[in-house]
Amino acid sequence: MNKNQIFLQDSAVLIITTLISLLISPLPYICLLFCGILMIITSFRSLTDHQKVLSVLYSATALLFIFAAGSPAAFLVLYSSRLFKGSGLLLPPVLWLPYGILTMQKSAAEVLFISILLLAGALLLLAAEKSIRSYYTALGRISQAFSATAVSEMTQKKLNRELMIKRYLDDKNARLEERESISRNIHNSVGHTITAAIMTLDAADMIFDANPALAREKMNTANSRIRGSLDSIRHAVRVLDHESSFVLAEDLIQELNSIADSFSMSNTIVIQTDYPDMNEKLRLPHEHNEFLCGAMQELLSNGVRHGGADHFIVSVSAYSGNISLKVTDNGKSIFSEENRTLLISEGYGLKKLIAYAEKCGGSAEFTNDQGFKAEIKLPLYDANGKQN
Repeated sequence: MNKNQIFLQDSAVLIITTLISLLISPLPYICLLFCGILMIITSFRSLTDHQKVLSVLYSATALLFIFAAGSPAAFLVLYSSRLFKGSGLLLPPVLWLPYGILTMQKSAAEVLFISILLLAGALLLLAAEKSIRSYYTALGRISQAFSATAVSEMTQKKLNRELMIKRYLDDKNARLEERESISRNIHNSVGHTITAAIMTLDAADMIFDANPALAREKMNTANSRIRGSLDSIRHAVRVLDHESSFVLAEDLIQELNSIADSFSMSNTIVIQTDYPDMNEKLRLPHEHNEFLCGAMQELLSNGVRHGGADHFIVSVSAYSGNISLKVTDNGKSIFSEENRTLLISEGYGLKKLIAYAEKCGGSAEFTNDQGFKAEIKLPLYDANGKQN
């Protein structure tokens, strides 16, 4: 027990013993005086570390209290002397034996009987002390349990707060990815459409004087392409509603063929498509479908605009749980291993292609060897996130 608990126990023993002694003592006021002194000593003993000295002083004062009380019950005050370890249990009956025989003029049998009663009283005090110790131990455990519960609640609140922050950041990242997806699709779809329209208008301007009818036809084509770009923007925004769905490979092939047909604006540009052993019933994420179509548009536009290419080979294949898009042209691009990092970092289209492919766990490789070559590989997953 700690000092506070010992003080409470010793004070309780002293008060009970004093009350008993006051009832039978011929000197009650003297008993109260010594009781006050013993209480003061008990208080000091709970506040200082001079336990030995105070225990001796307590024992001496307790003997004076016993003589003043003149009662066998007063000997129980010695239980709290704590002069020697374990002495509290034996001091009351042991010191009573000579005192009772020499001063109380009682028979040996009476003295022995009272001694046994004092021992029983000391045992009761010992039992009470153990009960108090058990009570405070249980109280401490309850306090620790409450503290642990409080810490657990604080930890849970902290985890909940961190979870809220994480959800906020996840939502923020989702919005950023959504914006990135919209910007990529708009760039890929609208960029190639405007490029094609500009080239058509340039051709119409060149032949306007020689063949106004053909020029007007090309101008109408350019007009249709520009109007179609508005639909592409709307489509790029709506595509986010279908990101979790799947499309068949045959739909991808049809869209790629449509892009190739619309991009071949004249006989001077040839786009050759190849889909070796492509399973048309293969399912791929809708977002992959949109990305691959946009990537083809981007690579065709870059080939014409930066390399002056007039012949393209587009190949799509699926193998080992991946789908691959390859686009090769015969242009004169300045792209090389030495300047690839600079050109990719300064450009927008190729950087977006790399970012999306790597985000999905795929890759995007670009080389320039007798024409620009691009290969984009994306992993295919089913609805459960398992790679096909």
